[in-house]
Amino acid sequence: MPTESPPNTLPPEHIPILIIGAGPVGLSLAIELRLFDIKVLVVDREAEIINSHPKGRANDLRTLEHYRRWGVSDELHRLAWKTRNPNQKVVITNSIVEPPLGAYPLRLGRHVDESRDYAAEPSLSVPQAITMRVLQKKAVELGAIVLRGWEAKSIHQQDDEEKSVTTRLRSPTGIIFSISSEYVVGCDGPDSLVRTTAGISRRGIGPTSRSVSYVVRSEGYKIGDLISSPAHDSLGFLMVLSSKASTIVSIPDDEHWGLSFEIPDDAPNPTDEEIQRHGRDVLGVDTPLSIVSSSSYRVFTRVALSYRKDRLFIAGDAAHLCPPTGGHNMNVGIGDAVNLAWKIAGVVQGWGGEKLLQSYDIERRSVGNLVTDAAFDNHSAMEKATEIFRNLPSLDPNASSEQRFNRGDIAYQITYPQWNSFGVVLGQRYEESSLTIRGEWTAPPYSGSEYWPHASPGHRAPHVWLDDKSPLLDHFEKYFTLLDIEASDGQVTRFLKAAADVGLPITHLKVSAAVARKRYPAEITIIRPDQYISWQGNECSNPASVIDTIRGF
Repeated sequence: MPTESPPNTLPPEHIPILIIGAGPVGLSLAIELRLFDIKVLVVDREAEIINSHPKGRANDLRTLEHYRRWGVSDELHRLAWKTRNPNQKVVITNSIVEPPLGAYPLRLGRHVDESRDYAAEPSLSVPQAITMRVLQKKAVELGAIVLRGWEAKSIHQQDDEEKSVTTRLRSPTGIIFSISSEYVVGCDGPDSLVRTTAGISRRGIGPTSRSVSYVVRSEGYKIGDLISSPAHDSLGFLMVLSSKASTIVSIPDDEHWGLSFEIPDDAPNPTDEEIQRHGRDVLGVDTPLSIVSSSSYRVFTRVALSYRKDRLFIAGDAAHLCPPTGGHNMNVGIGDAVNLAWKIAGVVQGWGGEKLLQSYDIERRSVGNLVTDAAFDNHSAMEKATEIFRNLPSLDPNASSEQRFNRGDIAYQITYPQWNSFGVVLGQRYEESSLTIRGEWTAPPYSGSEYWPHASPGHRAPHVWLDDKSPLLDHFEKYFTLLDIEASDGQVTRFLKAAADVGLPITHLKVSAAVARKRYPAEITIIRPDQYISWQGNECSNPASVIDTIRGF
């Protein structure tokens, strides 16, 4: 199967959905739209996917649910970072060459046994470029047109009667093409043309500093050998903290490793000598380092004040930006895509109303604010741990294993939310959405570190293993699902008829109470195409009203 559209492909004159930006978010949106049989074109000014400086490795439990639905999770698990002990932990040390202070719990769903109570598959770590290739291949297989090397130059919304957007695209040879579409979605990064065309402002914190990162090779000290001891068997993350240097070490392969450090926002880039000195402090030995690649980012948060302007939408980095601490931004962007796709499909196909599109901003912007705050707090916690370790007295060389573990635990407890984020990942809520009908079942207050795995309107449908050992997720259809747990035939029939009367696609799924009641308290639970709960209850006097609300009318 082709992994990208042929290089001589020209854009059509009209397409229902134009996506600008073929990163993980744009490609995820294309996949979701194609699952609903919506024609879509994706353009990106970059001619190819490049193996750049390591970034975007974290793929969380919620994102893996989407990968599973799309049929790409097996391939990505095969390509992912693996440890000798699959129960991954965060290993904390004073330097890379020293024996670690200890290994501490990592509740990110990286291990099958750890994740199976909450999700169908464990999370994974894989470089973003690899993820993008896998997603692009799937999007093209499903019929999306993906054109790389094509740059969007201008966007113009027509009047309401025209109901279209005209976008001017520049081809790789410099020729300008015009294309009309019903909607344009900007997955085009921090400097989004779509966002600026829509006139959408952003707000946030900072910048407070600049983080510079480098991939290096240490002469005579191969990273693969340095992390080969039994103490590193469960290495999911390696955090170096000492009086001289601190960083979370990235390890792209057996030869190279990465480090980062903070500088003032307006400071010049560090010299090679400064990079070498910091790298040797992290390594813990005086040896030459070869600098392989570099990158930097300003430490700040930004969230758009709206995710939509008429027929223009934004998602991913175009809508929200935060420090990478916690690995959330890409995953939240993929969540944006999944939320938006079914709503566009509903309006284009006629079974959904305008409130579907309005709800995208309401639902996802609240999540954007929540997660960017969590990521910035994680960054601040890392700075706090760094400062504390900078001022701690050196550890006695003869310190006991308990004393060494307790030293590392100081840093672990300060940075705890970064390593324990089930709530951030699985507990995102749409309780205030116009599409959510709240009832008598209410959830406890939100916690970023803890996840409440029970059904409630506005929450993700909880994971359950069925009698045949398959996850409930596998039995949801691409549209709505009516989950029936010992509901009366009459009540189910009334809901299904109300949906059929207005053309809402819905599937009846019957599950035994013995299997599902522990997490699904109601006899009927209606689940949206993005696996969120719209309504739940035992009795309903007006199913037609419920159906109209959840489809945006």
